[in-house]
Amino acid sequence: MDFGYFLRRLDQGCHVDPGKEAVVFREERVSYRELRNRSYRLANALSRLGVNKGDRVGVLLRNCSEWFDIFFAAAGLGAVMVPVNFLLKSREVEFLVGDSGMKVLFVGEDLLPLVDPGAEATPELAHVICIGREKPSPPVLSYGDLINKEKADPPDAQPPQTDDLFLLQYTSGTTGFPKGAMHTQGTILWNSFHQIGDFTITEEERYLCIPGLCWAAGFHDFTLGTLWMGGTVVVMPSGGLDIGSLLSILQEEKITKVLLVPAILKQVVDYPDLKKFDLSSLEFVASGAAPVPVTVIEQFNELLPGTTLLQGYGLSEGPTIAICLKKRDAIRKIGSVGKPTTNCEALVVDESLNRVPPGTKGEIVLRSPATMKGYWNRSEATEEVFAEGWMRTGDMAEYDAEGYIYVTGRKKDMYISGGLNVYPAEIENVILKDAGVAETAVIGIPDPKWGEVGCAIIVPKEGTEIAVAEIEARCREELATYKVPRKFIVRPEPLPRTASGKVKKYELRET
Repeated sequence: MDFGYFLRRLDQGCHVDPGKEAVVFREERVSYRELRNRSYRLANALSRLGVNKGDRVGVLLRNCSEWFDIFFAAAGLGAVMVPVNFLLKSREVEFLVGDSGMKVLFVGEDLLPLVDPGAEATPELAHVICIGREKPSPPVLSYGDLINKEKADPPDAQPPQTDDLFLLQYTSGTTGFPKGAMHTQGTILWNSFHQIGDFTITEEERYLCIPGLCWAAGFHDFTLGTLWMGGTVVVMPSGGLDIGSLLSILQEEKITKVLLVPAILKQVVDYPDLKKFDLSSLEFVASGAAPVPVTVIEQFNELLPGTTLLQGYGLSEGPTIAICLKKRDAIRKIGSVGKPTTNCEALVVDESLNRVPPGTKGEIVLRSPATMKGYWNRSEATEEVFAEGWMRTGDMAEYDAEGYIYVTGRKKDMYISGGLNVYPAEIENVILKDAGVAETAVIGIPDPKWGEVGCAIIVPKEGTEIAVAEIEARCREELATYKVPRKFIVRPEPLPRTASGKVKKYELRET
């Protein structure tokens, strides 16, 4: 099976109502029939431009309904999608275009300044297609002109095979240049299909997609699963997320599921008018990208007792939800990310890939049919991350006696103080218990005596003064001495984060 079938099934007869809303974005309400027709027109337009199976098609857009047309048009042609983060600078965009060997790049009108169609570094880029501007300056083509000339007929192309490359999902790039995780039609199918069962996705689903569709969490956490079942995906505009507006959409669109990264989840539970909104339709809130502080989980359970908070763990390399905490365990195993999903094996191991005993920290390794095939043009990086069929994640965790996994931090975030390993996430959870702390990050800094010691960077809530002495006292009370940060820095600016919501600790170390 391939993703082209997603559209073909509407012609062949299936349970999905063609007139039902598939995608809602702002004032647009796109039915499944309209999505099929739009995607077919675009596929035929791309075919006329010479896009064939295996050609890379880049997408540099903020969230919009056209994202879905491009996704399914590329799928039907057997082309390879290359999402480009709209937060990148022009030099970074040029790198991705050149590294992937894009033939076509879709770009939003507001993002056109980031693209140079004739750059020497991107010789394979044949066409730049602008969305939002009716008459772009040559050689840039108009998206509207292209699709308006085409018929809404299935493209004349052989359906792709399960093992055909379909997606280059570039990692956030917390160190060095980004790497393109290679996903096939099959790995993405495995990634979306398991969610239907693991998270009880039905045709009645109304999922609110907040992450950028250019990020792995955008399409690949609940969005595709919802569309497979004939539900509705409501898409939030990119940038400037206002918590009041978010809560209004949850209420008005009767959203059933939503994914909130921990930083946004904390803002929701801290929102003073939260109880004024009717969120009775909301079955669960999923969270990931970083450990959710225990204090936030406790607030959530108190404020939204009718909604389940589920924690998940995954990565761009796949599966995007590899481990999850089921509803029945959400309170009993508070703070855990759970156990592996139905499409994934996950272990916590030592350096020799031996499973560690309960209570011992190790690295998470994964094995799944939804895992990437490797990194694009990065054979050495691919060899480094795969070992004996397992994919090393670089994330540290430990089991409890029942096999539930607790993430303790990134392997690269770990620092060694006096010969002892220190995991920042444990310290950060203690600091976040202070009511005045909005967010925090702990990093290791050089120390002449101990090699490294902890430095805690703290961002206060607006209008709040931080009592560093009290936070330090709590750390000394709840943590072993060697784990207590030796330095505390209070900064007014938010912590720098990657597109997927992870704190850029390497930036903090440079300041």
